[in-house]
Amino acid sequence: MTRRTVYLHGLPGSAAELSLAGPHSAWLDADLVLAPNRNANADGWAALARQIAQWAGNDPVDLVGFSLGGAAALRLAPLLGEQVARIDLIAPAAPLSLGEFLPDMAGGALFGTARDRPGLFALVCRVQALAARLAPALLVKALLADTRGGDAALARDPAFRALLAAILRQTFAAGGSAYRAEIADYVSDWGRALDQVTRPVTIWQGDQDNWVPPPMARALAARLPAGAQLELLPGLSHYSALQWYLGQFSPGDSRP
Repeated sequence: MTRRTVYLHGLPGSAAELSLAGPHSAWLDADLVLAPNRNANADGWAALARQIAQWAGNDPVDLVGFSLGGAAALRLAPLLGEQVARIDLIAPAAPLSLGEFLPDMAGGALFGTARDRPGLFALVCRVQALAARLAPALLVKALLADTRGGDAALARDPAFRALLAAILRQTFAAGGSAYRAEIADYVSDWGRALDQVTRPVTIWQGDQDNWVPPPMARALAARLPAGAQLELLPGLSHYSALQWYLGQFSPGDSRP
């Protein structure tokens, strides 16, 4: 029986994040890894769970979620039930109800706007979509304005900046409606959904991350009903934690 892996990208984000693993990585093997394009998913979590189940058949599935993809993994796990073997979360965005995290999050202002002023948030998303199409390099510059830890070295790499520009274009290629809908869902009060997450969870968290601060990871690990194994990665931040994880592990491996 094949052990399959579902990779859930960040937002902004896309399957192109997996290229951080290198051009010959098993993470790019479509037979082993499904990376659903949530930027074009307007049908909600149940439809996405059906897509995953159809792809995996009777095989067990590992969910690997990065950033807001971590929140997606936690939403999908109860829908997939016992088919989920393991959940790995890299710098996961946890429910905002678990603590006062927004002031310490690099994207906190955007999430606060989405929660408190949805009309203004929709306008901001339209501006983001326009910038991603016409001036992605400027949007990349804004995203990397306050890089820390291992992300600082990545930010100086032209190849990484080009990757981020491509990811931004992919995020908004379908117009951004799915992006807006998922962020609106994220900033809602979904903390009780964690009660249904019963599969083993490991959280991989850079201790220098200012997109998803370490206290958020600690609060999530404490809140999950079966707890979670929290692994702090010294000196790493957000994308550098993802790059480390993709280089350290392979899809479908047999670690517990």
